Amino acid sequence: MNIKKQSAGVWVNLIAAILAVASLIVYGVNISSEGYFQNATVSSMMNYGIPAIILLVLVIVLAQLKLTGGAAAAVEIISGAMRIAVPVLLTLCLINLIAARAEGLGYIYFSNADVTLEVQTPENLSSATGTIANMICLAVSAVVAMAAAFFRLTKKEA
Repeated sequence: MNIKKQSAGVWVNLIAAILAVASLIVYGVNISSEGYFQNATVSSMMNYGIPAIILLVLVIVLAQLKLTGGAAAAVEIISGAMRIAVPVLLTLCLINLIAARAEGLGYIYFSNADVTLEVQTPENLSSATGTIANMICLAVSAVVAMAAAFFRLTKKEA
């Protein structure tokens, strides 16, 4: 794999993959740390996140193949389908995370004044901040993956 010969599409897909991995790491740290969302797993995060990362890696690997004719056309179609599936999977991760965490975030940030002191502990606020960071990272990775679908995976030959 020659770094200089990679197209913009490969680089954007690589960025999307790194952001998706970072999202899952932030999620893992968030559910394992002390605070409101400790051990509050969202099963679809791994069910959708890991396949999205695998598809991004496959897209990058398929872009490295130098094929011609029918094989090249088949790889282009398969790669295109994978590049459409990735943002869908990452968006599903984000939607499920928001659905699972909305009530908890509302409880932490918008409780009545008499409950605020016992709810807004440093651990709970840290857990909520981690969840928000996770949502932002997922949203950015989904948008980057959407953008990546519009880039060519191979450079045009001169």
